[in-house]
Amino acid sequence: MFTHSTKEQKKCIEEGLKNQNHIKVNIVPIDLVKYESNAYHICDRVQKKVPKNDSVGLNYTGGTKAMAVHAYRAIYEKRPDAFFSYLDPRSLKICIDRENNQPLEFDVPLELSLKELFKLHNNNYWLDHKPPLFQAFLPDTIAENFVEIYSNINLAESWKKWLKEELHSLTKKGEFWKREEDLKQIQTRGITIKYLPPKIRDILRTDLYASTDELRLDITQKRGFSSLTQVCEWLDGTWLESYVLQQIKKIEYDFNIKQSGMSFYIKDPEYKRINKITWEDEPRFEFDVAFIIGYQLFAISCTTSKSHKLCKQKLFEAHLRARQLGGDEARTALVCCSDTPGYIEDEIKFSIRDKKIRVFGREDLANLAGGIETWIKLNNQKVGG
Repeated sequence: MFTHSTKEQKKCIEEGLKNQNHIKVNIVPIDLVKYESNAYHICDRVQKKVPKNDSVGLNYTGGTKAMAVHAYRAIYEKRPDAFFSYLDPRSLKICIDRENNQPLEFDVPLELSLKELFKLHNNNYWLDHKPPLFQAFLPDTIAENFVEIYSNINLAESWKKWLKEELHSLTKKGEFWKREEDLKQIQTRGITIKYLPPKIRDILRTDLYASTDELRLDITQKRGFSSLTQVCEWLDGTWLESYVLQQIKKIEYDFNIKQSGMSFYIKDPEYKRINKITWEDEPRFEFDVAFIIGYQLFAISCTTSKSHKLCKQKLFEAHLRARQLGGDEARTALVCCSDTPGYIEDEIKFSIRDKKIRVFGREDLANLAGGIETWIKLNNQKVGG
């Protein structure tokens, strides 16, 4: 069953089922138009579609409460032998109702890629010219060394000052990076590092090919970056995304993580539909790190900031985007440099009533793989939220 406002989602589900070659099912679409809360129209339209002889099944997980109740009733009146099921978001099991008995519960063997999952939820796509990364492109030790910088408050502040006064002043125009063509004009100009603490200078020399007193973008690019823009982005903070992805890779086998990636730039088809604009003009949103277990999305937002306000904003937005891309079962975490992550976590949990949100702060960075492991285990527990 679908309405005018969920027609696109209906198409996505149909297409997704057709692509599952091992699933043989006859889909019977029922268009409720604008009557998603009208008992008469729901019952009338459903009963007209109920076959007399074929096996019938209704999964009543989604939709309005009225749709679930009246569709269930309408089918049961015509076919009391029908199968009725729902997806329990707490246990992630399919529950099949049985009259006068407990429902049967089954694990969901379905495994999806991140691309399949995003497409299933309102036909979301990532940008073709800037696809996500499924492997960190630099050795683990480099991001780990930056974690060491940010684990020390004084070193972190010195680095942020250098970013603002030295890197940004040359490579940014307002809030945005200069175009690649413009960055090439300054690539041979060294950016001074001589006022940075010795610890940071040693890391830059060893890991990013800096000289004793300066860092050159074109030389650093040879470390494995695809562009000068990517060099700037990495220095500015996407190193944290790389580090988070590396930590997830360490526990992939233990939790049967099908796929993990970073730097998702997502097209927003809903915005396009409402505003009738082209893909080229369309705004997009970014998703830092994500991984998938079975069909459940785990989304992680990353920021090197310790600002309470910014961290809350990042986590709240990530929660909304995760639900948009992964449905109600999606889980969200924030990796940041806050010294009071528990405070942020409690505030967000109170606002959105999601008990399984997690905030990792500065002190969690060194053993982030262990923290993510605990978070996954928490989500395997059958509790509300």
